[in-house]
Amino acid sequence: MAELLLFEDWIDFHLIGVNSSFDTSTQFIFHLNSTNSTHFTRIKDLDIWLDDYTYFFETYEWIDESNKLDYHIIKNTPNQSDSEKNEVDLSNLFKESILLVPNYKDCNYIVKVAGWEDDIHNLQLPFVENEFIKMIKKIDVDLISTADRLVF
Repeated sequence: MAELLLFEDWIDFHLIGVNSSFDTSTQFIFHLNSTNSTHFTRIKDLDIWLDDYTYFFETYEWIDESNKLDYHIIKNTPNQSDSEKNEVDLSNLFKESILLVPNYKDCNYIVKVAGWEDDIHNLQLPFVENEFIKMIKKIDVDLISTADRLVF
């Protein structure tokens, strides 16, 4: 008999919200890599299908070999959507902007950490709050209704 795979089994990562003074992710990643021992590089955008449109979220990855952790930094707002390529749709004129993790509107970046087996509050991040990182929030994944968007 086939084993039923539960949604909770797919969530094998932790989330951290970051508020940066840099809205441009290239500036944020450049400063993050310059001031810390991180080596984030741009990878393929995370694409999410919502309300008949595909939204593209800028994504960066760093595999910390020494600690056996995978970090992904994803911009919380999309770069563009496939709707922007088409004609103007006036029905979307007054819609609220799309966020990858809507519960954390004050975070312009979401950090996904895979490979950490302990509680998220025990994780020593490779970066701290500073002049361009205004806030770091450790997020309880169980309270995020859109966590399935980050399964990749």
